[in-house]
Amino acid sequence: MTHDTPSGGEWRSLDGTAVDENGDPDVVFVHVSDLHGQLTPRYQVYYDNPTSAPDLDFSVDDRTIERGGGVPVIAAKVDELRTDHEVCTLMSGDTFHGSAVTTYTNGRAMLEPINRHLRPDIYVPGNWDFGNEAAEDGNFVDLMDALDAPVLANNLYSWDDGELLYDAFRLIQVGGVDVGVVGMTNVYVDRMAPAFAEGKYRFGKHPALLEESARAAREAGAEAVVAVTEIGLPWMVQAAKDCPNVDVMFSAHTHEYTWEPIVVADTETVVVESGMGEALGRVDLRIVDGEVQFRHHLYPLVEGHDETPEPDSEARETVESVRAPFVANDPDFERGAGTLDRPLDTVVGETEQPLYRQSFLESAWNTLFNDALRAHFDADLAVAHGFRYGTAIPPGEVTLGQLYTFFPQTAPVARGVAYGQQLTAHMEDFLVDNFTPYPYQQEDGRVRNYSSNVEVTIDPTAKRKRRLVELRIDGDPIDPEATYSVATFTRPGDPERDLGGCGFPFQDIRVDEETIPADVIGDYLAEHSPVDYEVMGLVETADDGGEVQNTPADGPYPYIQPGVDYAEGDAYCETSMIPRGIDFPEEGRNRTR
Repeated sequence: MTHDTPSGGEWRSLDGTAVDENGDPDVVFVHVSDLHGQLTPRYQVYYDNPTSAPDLDFSVDDRTIERGGGVPVIAAKVDELRTDHEVCTLMSGDTFHGSAVTTYTNGRAMLEPINRHLRPDIYVPGNWDFGNEAAEDGNFVDLMDALDAPVLANNLYSWDDGELLYDAFRLIQVGGVDVGVVGMTNVYVDRMAPAFAEGKYRFGKHPALLEESARAAREAGAEAVVAVTEIGLPWMVQAAKDCPNVDVMFSAHTHEYTWEPIVVADTETVVVESGMGEALGRVDLRIVDGEVQFRHHLYPLVEGHDETPEPDSEARETVESVRAPFVANDPDFERGAGTLDRPLDTVVGETEQPLYRQSFLESAWNTLFNDALRAHFDADLAVAHGFRYGTAIPPGEVTLGQLYTFFPQTAPVARGVAYGQQLTAHMEDFLVDNFTPYPYQQEDGRVRNYSSNVEVTIDPTAKRKRRLVELRIDGDPIDPEATYSVATFTRPGDPERDLGGCGFPFQDIRVDEETIPADVIGDYLAEHSPVDYEVMGLVETADDGGEVQNTPADGPYPYIQPGVDYAEGDAYCETSMIPRGIDFPEEGRNRTR
C-alpha cells in the first residue's frame, strides 16, 4: 500500500470527515519519540497487516527488517520540513536511556545531538528518562535542566512539597495560530521501578489532569490544543474519549506506528504515535471558519525510501564524536556492575534467524536471553521481563553494541529458589496488567517470558487471577509446593530478596556481582553461535480462550485484546473499555501517587 505525502494528502475535520478544500497548513507539528539512546541507524521490524502498513516492500513475507533512523537522518528530515513550513517540533521522552553510550554516560551523550541538531520546541519526559535515578549519581533533573527546550509535565511533583516541577502547558504561536501544548509524563514510573522515584518524585495518574490542563490552555487563549505524552497508546485512546478539550494527542511509550491516525469522533480528538526513532510523525493543522482541520503523515525513515533524506553532515560529525570513545580500541567505562572494555562494534556472535521482540506473547530474542541466563546459572528455568519493545538484529553477525541495545542495564544477574505457587501467582499478576479491560490500568504490553523449556497456556477471557491455565517446566505441570531454581537479574532499589521484578521473596539467592545481562548473552553467543531462534509457540491460548495476536501481522492494528467490551464495532477506538465521558469526581482523584 502507499501513502500520499501531506502536500497531497487529505484534509479532515477532527471527527474524521473528509474536507473538500485543499490548501496549506497553518501549523505543522513534527513528533520525535522514544529514541532510547540510539544515535545511529538501527534495524527494526515492520509488519504488514490488514488495517495499516508502511509504504515498504512486503512482497516476500508479512514482515520486513529495515535499517533506518538515527539522529543525523531525523535532523535532516526535520530541517527539510522547516525549510517549507513554520514547524513546531514536539519530543516525547525515553531519550536518555537505551544503549551502551547512554548507560555509561548517565544519558548525557544525548544532550548535544538533541540541543544542537533536533532542536525540539517542547520536551516531555518519559519513564526511562528517570532510569539513571537508581544510581548514586542519578541525574534526571540535571538532564532536563541541560535541555534547551522547555520541559512540560503536568503530573510530576516534588516528593517533599508536592509542587509541580515543570509547567503543565505552554501557549505558543506557530504560523499565526495560538496553540496550547500540554505535557504529561508517564504515570507508571513508581510502579515500574520504585527506585527511580522513591523519595524524589510523585506522579499524578488521573486523566482529569490532562483535561484540566487543556481547559486551562483554552482559557489562556489557545485556538487549538495538543497533548504530548509518554504513557502509551491504550491509555491515550481512552483519554481521547474522556478529554474533549484536546484536539490532537501525540502518544509515545508503546512504540506503536499509527500509519493511519486514530480518530475518536465523539470528542473530535485525534491520536497518533510515531514509533521509536525510525519514523517521524507529522500532523498539519489549519483553522477554517473556526473549525480545526488536520492531516497526518508518518515518514518511515528507512534507508532507500524516497522520503528518507541523506543524513545531516554536521549531525553525523557530532554523533561520531560522541560515539568515538565507545568504538576506540581500548574503551574504559564502568557503571554499576558493568565494565565496557571492548569496542561496541566487536562481533560477539552470529544468528541464523532475525532477532527482535516487537511482539506480545513471545519473541525469539527473549527466549534466547532467558536460555543464556539459565545456562549461566545451570538453573531449572529463567524468567525476565518480556521487554516487548526494541530494535531488531537481522541474520548474520551480532555486535556488542546490539546486546546493550536490547538490555542497557548494568545491574548484576542473579539466581534464587522459588516455590511453584510463587511463579504461577506472579504470572497471574502479569496477565492482569495485560488483559485488563481498563486501559488506564494497562501497563506492561507483553506477556512474561521464560526460557525455552517453559510452556504457558493462558485464557485471556477468564476473570482476573484465573487467566493462567497451565505452566509447564520440561513438559511437566508446575508443582505449586515444589521449589525451582530460577535465573534472572537484579534491579536497583528493589527489595533484597525480590529478583527480576517478580514481586515475591526468593530463597537461597546468589548474585553474580561481576556479570551483567550483556555479558551473559555474549558468553552464550560465543559458545553457541550461530544461534537459531524463532517463535516456537511457547505461549499459547486455551482452545476456548480467545485468539491473541502476537504481532501486528496477525490481525487488526492497533491490536484489540480479547475480552474487551465492544461498543460500536471492532475498531480500536470503538471499544468501550471503560464508560465514555467519565464525570471526574472533585475529590479523591489520586493526583500525586
